[in-house]
Amino acid sequence: MMTTILLWLGGAAGVVLMLVVWLYYRAAAGGQRAYQKLVARIQPVTQALANGQSPAEADLVRFAQDRETRKALYTTLDAAGRADLFPSQFRTTEHMAEADLIAWLNHPNELGCPPSEIELVARVTEPGAPSTDSVYFVFRFRTLEPHWQAKAGWLAGVAGPYSTAAAPAPDAKGTFSRFEAIESRTPEDHVAVVHEAVVGNPRFAVPAR
Repeated sequence: MMTTILLWLGGAAGVVLMLVVWLYYRAAAGGQRAYQKLVARIQPVTQALANGQSPAEADLVRFAQDRETRKALYTTLDAAGRADLFPSQFRTTEHMAEADLIAWLNHPNELGCPPSEIELVARVTEPGAPSTDSVYFVFRFRTLEPHWQAKAGWLAGVAGPYSTAAAPAPDAKGTFSRFEAIESRTPEDHVAVVHEAVVGNPRFAVPAR
């Protein structure tokens, strides 16, 4: 009897483990597909790089200015060893933070698309940081009908922490949104809860997507 119970428990645990692995794979694969859709929008740049040519300046400016393609452009140029081609006027910490949050929200497990509107609300020093060089950026964003989150109005999103002493890049481990109303907390409190939940939690101690 005990053997039967142990075998059943072992089988159940195996099923649960397989389900967890499948959910993780689906999330990772879904995120990759969503990101590749943004990369596909900068095809003139990727094609030029593939041909060993420098992308047209007009294309670089157009895709860097577009906050939805900004991260895809930077990471593509960086991977090709040509981050120097990224337009300097858009390579600021604020612009990179905005692009990072938009890419995060685009994941199918989050909004599933870029927000319709997004605005910078505040710049907040990382909680517990030894200096003011490590900062978060708090944004408010919303989607419009017919998106399922449209009725929620303006929501809070946090991007960071970023070192202002380093070259700006759109990749921070604490970029996140709890999809709470922007007015539900102060910018400092939005940062505090995200920092504790994400950066302070070993399960999330990985680069933001």
